[in-house]
This record gives sequence, C-alpha cells and structure tokens, in this order.
Amino acid sequence: MTALWALVVVVNKKILESVTPVAVNFFIRLVAIGGLFAITVPLTVFHLWNNGFGINAAAAGWIALAAVGTWVVAFNAYYFALRGERVAVIAPITSTDPIWTAFFAWVIVGTAFGAATIAGMAVTMAGVVLISRWMGDGEDVPGAELTGAAALAGAAHGEVLPDEPSPAVARALGHAAGAPRAAAGPSSPAAGAKAKLIGLAVLTAAGWGLGPVLIDLAADAYGRVTATMMILSQVCGALMLGAILLWRRPALAARALTPAARRNAIWLIVLAGMLEAMVSVLFYLTIVALGPVLAMLIMATTPVFSIILGVVFLRERPGLRLTLAAVVTVVGVLIATLDGLR
Repeated sequence: MTALWALVVVVNKKILESVTPVAVNFFIRLVAIGGLFAITVPLTVFHLWNNGFGINAAAAGWIALAAVGTWVVAFNAYYFALRGERVAVIAPITSTDPIWTAFFAWVIVGTAFGAATIAGMAVTMAGVVLISRWMGDGEDVPGAELTGAAALAGAAHGEVLPDEPSPAVARALGHAAGAPRAAAGPSSPAAGAKAKLIGLAVLTAAGWGLGPVLIDLAADAYGRVTATMMILSQVCGALMLGAILLWRRPALAARALTPAARRNAIWLIVLAGMLEAMVSVLFYLTIVALGPVLAMLIMATTPVFSIILGVVFLRERPGLRLTLAAVVTVVGVLIATLDGLR
C-alpha cells in the first residue's frame, strides 16, 4: 500500500507539469471510480472477500464528510503544494497525517495514546521544522519558490502559471538571471511563498488524518466497511470538484500542450487513478484490520519510497540535510507506531 502510494505521488508530480491541480484532482477521481468498480465487483461476485456492497444513512453521512475533508480540502492543498515543490520536501510533511489521525481520534472518538505516541509526535514535528528550514537544500526547481503559493492565490481566477518566473518576479526574489540568489528574510516574497507551501502540506496532512477516523465511524455505523463506501467517497469528491470547476471555470492545462503531451497526460491520469483505486481498497481494509491510527502510522513510511522514486524518475536531488530531515520525520512516525503495536 505504501509503495503504491509513493508511486502515485511521483506520477502526480509528472501530471502537474501539464494539468492544473483542481483538474488533476477531478479527473483522477473519475478514473478511480471506474477502477474501484473493476476491483470490487469481481471480488464480490466471486466471493473473494466479505465486504461487498451496502450502506446506511449514518455511514453515508460519515463518508460524505470524509470526502469533503479528503478530496476537496486535503487533495487540492496537496496538488498545489506538490506542484510547487519537490517530492522530497512535500512527502515527509504530509506523512505527519498519522499525528493528525491520533489527534482527531482523541477529540472525536476519545481514543487514548501513550507516551511513545507523544514522543513520536514531538520527533515528527521536529522533522517538519527541519524540512521547513532546509527545503531549499538540494537541486533547485525552476520557479519552485512561487509556483505553489501563486497557484493557490490565482486558482480562483483560473490563472495558468508560467514554467519559469518572470524577470520582474525573479528580480523581486533577488535571483534575476546572472545575479546571485539573495538570502530570504522572514518577510521576503520567497520566505512567504515557502511558508504557504509548508502550510499547504500541513493542511493536506490534517485532512488526510481526519479521513480515516470518519471512515472508521462509517464502518462502525454499518457494521463493516464496504465497496459502496469506497465508491461513494470518490463519487462525492468528483461531484464537488466538478462543481468547483464549473463555477470557477479555471484553465485545465498548466501550459500549451502538444498532442503528444496531451496523450501522455491522459495516460498518466489513468495510471494515477487506477493506482489510487488499488490503494483505496487496501487502505479501507487496513483501517478495519488495524484501526485508523495504526493504519495511518504505517502509511507514513511512504516518504522513504517517495524520495527514492523522486530521485530515480524525477531526477530530484534532495541534498544531505533535507534527506536527514525526512529521516527524522519518518523515525518520529515509527516511534509512535511502536506504541500502537503494543
């Protein structure tokens, strides 16, 4: 499950080179719906699992709430953040979602957690702080300082970002062509853009952390997790995202696409959607088997795979300090996992 999700992260990063974030989110939901039918119907018809189909009003309500938090809030924030920064930066921060799951499980359900979980939370947060300080470490990504934040600010107006910052923007950031990059102070545009990227990644983690708690409540309300819940979640997400696209009417393409680039983007969206469908089935089953907190803690090992795949397929070079910060983040998650395994 975690390895598949890491592959989804890398594929999404490639799609965002051609398609705008909300459009990516919407089209992947459509593919994932088809993928879920393709996976769950044979499993049910041939009696290969006991989950099947079915839902009641209470479970549907929890799933609808989970869809809002997951697909509309968390995934839109995630795509904007991923568009603006390297996988090695975004993946470790979003991997803090188990901490949020533990928090929401405590607030909503009253789940208690021990000293190891608290210690793991502290180490994880320390890793995130290090990432926020060292996120410029490693190979530069053209326009990375502004892309995510500018995308967030211009999304409502359907603005399409250029692949490179304009000369005016470059001068404002202090790294115009041929000039050395100036150190960004706390109030500089670059520092503000990085803070927004960190905020988007944390918002993603919070939304992803809330989802499993609501799914667990839906399973309790009906008596088991079902394929209907998985499909309903994706359908609700697609309907809400489709409404946003119709209302705002943003550009779907991030840049002018050649026919070959358009076909490549379509194939990548299909791949991402099918992978998400597989991860979704495994994710729901893991929540039922292990509980939401432990399921999310295991899922948080994804950055290990994401960073490796980012280096191999995206040619990212995170740098030694950024890699160290990612390791600290994952170690914090694993410390908390030890408490959940007792």
